[in-house]
Amino acid sequence: MKRYLMTAAAALAVALSSCTMESGSPPPGRRSGGGPLRTVSRREIQSVVELLSSDLLEGRAPGTRGGELAEEYMRSLFKQFDMEPYEGDYFQQFTLRGFTTLDLVVQANGVRLAFLDDAVGSFVRDGASFSLGGQAVFVGYGIAADAWSWDDYKGADVSGKIVICRVNEPGPGDTGLFEGDALTYYGRWTYKIEEAARRGARGILLVHTDDTAGYGWHVVRNSWGGEELYLPSQIEDGCEFRGWVREKKLREILSAVGRDLGELCEASERRDFEPVDLGFAVTITGRGESRSLIARNVVGVIPGADPLLREKSIVLSAHIDHLGMNESLPGDDRIFNGAIDNGAAVAAMAMTAKLLGERREELHYSVIVLACQAEEAGLLGSRHFAETIDPGSVVCNINFESTPVWGPSRSILGVGAEYSTLERTLELVASDLGLGYSMFSMADRGFFYRSDQFSFARRGIPAVWISAGEDFEDGFNHALEFFTGAYHTVDDEYDPLWELASTRQTIEAAVLLALRIDRETARPAWKRALPFPVDQGGE
Repeated sequence: MKRYLMTAAAALAVALSSCTMESGSPPPGRRSGGGPLRTVSRREIQSVVELLSSDLLEGRAPGTRGGELAEEYMRSLFKQFDMEPYEGDYFQQFTLRGFTTLDLVVQANGVRLAFLDDAVGSFVRDGASFSLGGQAVFVGYGIAADAWSWDDYKGADVSGKIVICRVNEPGPGDTGLFEGDALTYYGRWTYKIEEAARRGARGILLVHTDDTAGYGWHVVRNSWGGEELYLPSQIEDGCEFRGWVREKKLREILSAVGRDLGELCEASERRDFEPVDLGFAVTITGRGESRSLIARNVVGVIPGADPLLREKSIVLSAHIDHLGMNESLPGDDRIFNGAIDNGAAVAAMAMTAKLLGERREELHYSVIVLACQAEEAGLLGSRHFAETIDPGSVVCNINFESTPVWGPSRSILGVGAEYSTLERTLELVASDLGLGYSMFSMADRGFFYRSDQFSFARRGIPAVWISAGEDFEDGFNHALEFFTGAYHTVDDEYDPLWELASTRQTIEAAVLLALRIDRETARPAWKRALPFPVDQGGE
């Protein structure tokens, strides 16, 4: 461990001296600035992870006592690091609507689906009870994407109906469709709901399989078994119910009316697929609770020193929320502590900001540090922030998500970096640190669209999720084990034995990335057609 610390510190010093100059003129296309940075200690990182994942914070769900404590803690930390408040206040408040399903009965063709075991979902209207129904229509992947000449709806009228929709997207492998094995935004469940709502559907049932969703049913049950949160603008349409159904149960229902789900799915792999009226109605009844709540992003600013460039910013981001508590779980542990997701990432962001703040007199751009709320509910806090800014004022976004906490890695990776010139910059950063540059092995699960960097990307801002890579020196892929195991379960708990070497590597790479971007005169830019819709309009 000591050997690694010395090597990393030495590499950081060499890297910074090679990418900056302390005297004379900077190279063409590069601004001046320089001097090595210190390396953060293991205890500094531990202090943030340990507190955020403490049982005292009760899983940090937005609008709860634990969520508010996390917000207060981050404000205190930003003050401790001598950051300025963003637009006069460290708290950026925004309204959320919360809906909790207490009981749910979904019946399709006379078959009742068991709540939590076969179906979950949210009725996004006020009222202690609800009842709705409509004809069931299978819409394949539910995608309408001009870039790939793909339209699953074909003009069909689904207004007032319940659409049944696959997650993921067509074209795995080398078929020329979408991004091949790498999932695009059109494959994400959030897009399916958005598109069904635009088409006037009264409700949507997403078909879950482990392969197409990228995670087991337990993740859906844990995520949707409690309160679901939305920005008010997300529920102004006519789509009253958003939920999931297990594939096995849907197969049984379709078999009773002489339809084969496998055949329907096979047909949906082709461009000539058309929506299928399944010949039966779906009724959805239940009881629920609703409320309005105030959530708070916590935002600090490290002002740049250049009077001409300080109005432009590099945004660092990490979400502080997690899944809260679930009192219905068996056993004694009912708190989703979220130590890795996302306590470790918040620690990495905070330490990156601390190191950048220690050399603020050399920064050209300002640095905005965004501890955002409600990511687990659909990137809501970062989406609110991104929709309130002028995209032209943000140079790029560097996001931290589920940062590794184990031993050192041999590489650095950047989820989504391949879409912009950030990839080349990150490759240089990895080289500066004596590390390789790698790709995320789980690109097929759409992680770029599942974390807060996407809120910036969809506003047209180059963005990346930065992390130490998966090729750990001990030869074991700890990240893969986490995402297929403790992820979104009560087992994501703080371990005082974590080495945190890969956390430190992430911090070092993020600092170098920010400084390289700050030194270069050319701003990061997109370098290819984007596989997701971009909205550059603001509020």
